[in-house]
Amino acid sequence: MFKKIGIVLSYLPLVLNAGIFDWFEALSPKAEIAKEQLANFDPLIEEALKDYQVPGLAVGVIVDGHVVYAKGFGYRDVENKLPVTPDTLFAIGSCTKAFTTFAMGNLVDEGKLCWDQPVIDILPEFRLWDQFATTNVTIRDLLTHRSGMPRHEFVWYNSKMDKKEMLKRIRHLQPSFEIRQRYQYGNLMYFTAGLAIEEATGKPWDEVIQDRILNPLGMTHTNFSVDATQKTKNFAFPYLERHDQLKKVPFRNLSLIGAAGCINSNIKDMMHWVRMQLDGGIYQNNALISPSTLQEIHAPQVIIPGAPESKESMLYAYAIGWGVLSYRGHYYVSHDGVSDGFTSVVGFLPKENIGIVVLVNKNMTTLPRYLSFEIIDKLLNLPSREWFKEGADSIRKNKESMKESELNEDRMRKKDTNPSHALEEYVGIYEHPGYGKLTIELVDGKLEATYNDLSFVLDHWHYDVFSVVQEKQDMIVSFEGTKFTFCNNANGDIGELIVPFEPTADDILFKRRALEKHSTLEYLRQFTGAYEIYGYIVEVVIRDHALVAIIPGQPNYQLIPTCENEFTVKSLTGTTVRFVMDPNNKVDEILMIHPYGAFSAIPRR
Repeated sequence: MFKKIGIVLSYLPLVLNAGIFDWFEALSPKAEIAKEQLANFDPLIEEALKDYQVPGLAVGVIVDGHVVYAKGFGYRDVENKLPVTPDTLFAIGSCTKAFTTFAMGNLVDEGKLCWDQPVIDILPEFRLWDQFATTNVTIRDLLTHRSGMPRHEFVWYNSKMDKKEMLKRIRHLQPSFEIRQRYQYGNLMYFTAGLAIEEATGKPWDEVIQDRILNPLGMTHTNFSVDATQKTKNFAFPYLERHDQLKKVPFRNLSLIGAAGCINSNIKDMMHWVRMQLDGGIYQNNALISPSTLQEIHAPQVIIPGAPESKESMLYAYAIGWGVLSYRGHYYVSHDGVSDGFTSVVGFLPKENIGIVVLVNKNMTTLPRYLSFEIIDKLLNLPSREWFKEGADSIRKNKESMKESELNEDRMRKKDTNPSHALEEYVGIYEHPGYGKLTIELVDGKLEATYNDLSFVLDHWHYDVFSVVQEKQDMIVSFEGTKFTFCNNANGDIGELIVPFEPTADDILFKRRALEKHSTLEYLRQFTGAYEIYGYIVEVVIRDHALVAIIPGQPNYQLIPTCENEFTVKSLTGTTVRFVMDPNNKVDEILMIHPYGAFSAIPRR
């Protein structure tokens, strides 16, 4: 007998670490009632999976510190019929943001950072579009989405640049509001907050989260990369719906903006996280954060503008890494998470001591949100709103609206127009200081755009506007129908490309770059020498791998290659320098073309 007891005790630490310690505790009366209320909830979820065309789902509910519901539904791998369980790993997307703000709260407690400290004090290299915003934007501004910066998601999406390069590019991204003028959700400022954490601790962001949150909470299955997820035995594959068809898609690496959305976890681990939130930052008698700091994190900071989604939630605000709303008269703290092929909701009602986690392996589905509302209604004995039905009706109406929008757009198309150039003349590399490089190629008779290794097939729409008709990879949001507008320069050549990557700021203007061969020293040397114009000598030389024109008494003018034998003058808008070559490929004449006329210079032999 004593031997058996010893065996059981020897396994007890493993059981506790596994997060099922509440199995050995008597449920509180409220938790017991909640467990009974959810006992017959399974059929509703199974029906919802079909209605929302969702492959798999995991849901966990905690009441008074006890897990009263933790189940998996559907498939983590549809093709191989592998079921979802409470151990199945899902990407939690932007629910990661609360982990970042919690770690920031730790540093506030330790005096290493302050909520209202200017970001530039921590990251001296940090810059925004204008000097005032750069100097005044604070840590709190970053974490409450009030920096004035819109999403600009395509800057980082699928990019392989490093964090230093990303930080440099932010200064070239146009804001859409002044700082603190308006709430605008995005990921770039959380990326910046992650860098601030690294600067304050001297450690990578993921190590800080591991040391300060995951290890103390016993979240042993949670990780920070899709590579780590795919090495486990129980993970959900990502799926999305395109043209009414469900399809498996590749995992998207989000490590570049890790502090905004790269965590992967399961229901069992996330129950530890929510329990600690409900217990005021205490877990197994250990205080992970001060109660006042956690209260600040959960408190509304900025109003989220817009009409109420329903009469059940009339006011919506953002805290620090959490959303806050009054749901049918109850204080509800939550956050949605979306990444390629996954959607999640993590939320809790502090006054009622109830927490909910819903993880789904489908792209941008509303099912997690409506399921969380259904659970809250049931646990609080509120009259049913039939959220599942309302959500399904909303999906149907959205699809109808999209079809109508496509018809209206087609009516705006100017029929029977042609591009102003042959298709090969649109080919080239186009650049923006914030968005980087976009390449246009001619493939099988059609223009093809490539940006951040994402490729789109373009078809002529009207004039010099081309529309995306095919994506060569699946993305979190379809880019089909997006218009690429090419613009001529003063010489009638294609010089710019405009793409609406950010809907709340000006369309992104990419300038055409000269071909690589036009920037080599061998190519540039053929134009060097002395030229005479009206008795003046113009000397063309190479300096710092660039062609420069030197005129006595004037500043030096850098010549920027645009096409074969042709350059623009960097500091003179609208001025072009064209080298006219003789049959022996020697410079016979220089034409300097200004807005007010053209002038000729001849080589001084």
